[in-house]
Amino acid sequence: MRLSEFRTHFQKTLLEIYPKEETDSIFKRLIAFYFEWDAVHPALNPNYFLDFKASEKLKFALSELKKEKPLQYITHQAPFFGMDFYVNESVLIPRQETEDLVSWILDDISENKITFPYLIDIGTGSGCIAISLAKANKEINVNAIDLSEEALKVAKKNAMKHQVKIDFIQQDIQSLFHWKNQLDVIVSNPPYIHPNEKKEISPNVLNYEPHMALFTPENDSLYYYKPIINFAASVLKPGGSLYLEINPKYLELLKLNFSDVIFGEIEVRNDIFGKSRMLKVTKK
Repeated sequence: MRLSEFRTHFQKTLLEIYPKEETDSIFKRLIAFYFEWDAVHPALNPNYFLDFKASEKLKFALSELKKEKPLQYITHQAPFFGMDFYVNESVLIPRQETEDLVSWILDDISENKITFPYLIDIGTGSGCIAISLAKANKEINVNAIDLSEEALKVAKKNAMKHQVKIDFIQQDIQSLFHWKNQLDVIVSNPPYIHPNEKKEISPNVLNYEPHMALFTPENDSLYYYKPIINFAASVLKPGGSLYLEINPKYLELLKLNFSDVIFGEIEVRNDIFGKSRMLKVTKK
């Protein structure tokens, strides 16, 4: 089959799931991944004949995409903070909006002239936050925890790929009370979607991304935030900061869990879509 014929077949097959522009973008990302062709290759070489091996790769990807499987889980690649991260269905796919949380932390460390800061990433998943911080600032002493053994395997693989030293620990947030030393920074992007929001989530997320990393228990939308806040109150240095990615729906409820005696003013920032998505609070 010629490349132009397969491209047309690819677009028609996915048209009910994705807009045409997105199907074209997915196709270009696939040919870059499989064959290292640039985006203009299909336009410049429409009559290029796909051999059996190339056709089978693209057909397999198309069959998976028809099931609404995310492209990142097909290629096992996800971009984040200018780097490519290995991902599988044990971890969430890194989101662009989380990059702003990383930038916020790096900017604050630089502006406050914090030398050799101690930092922990709670619920690290793919390790994208911890690794991006360690890569950008070699002085940061980074620790990362996650309950999932499979997620930690992915995070360790990414740390090795990007050549950063991070201490990874398997740990349940709910039993996290103490730490070996006081911390300058705690960051977390914990599960924050209430199960009653499932109807609002697209199938490619709901059917493939790990639910333990997405959803809170039915009876407590702040289930994961409460122990993180208590941990921060215990182990942050005076002047140390807690950074959280949050669900905008529960922002006001979340604010009630910060003691005025322990923590200073709460700062909230919007994500790239204009939603309250990040929170920072500093220990007094």
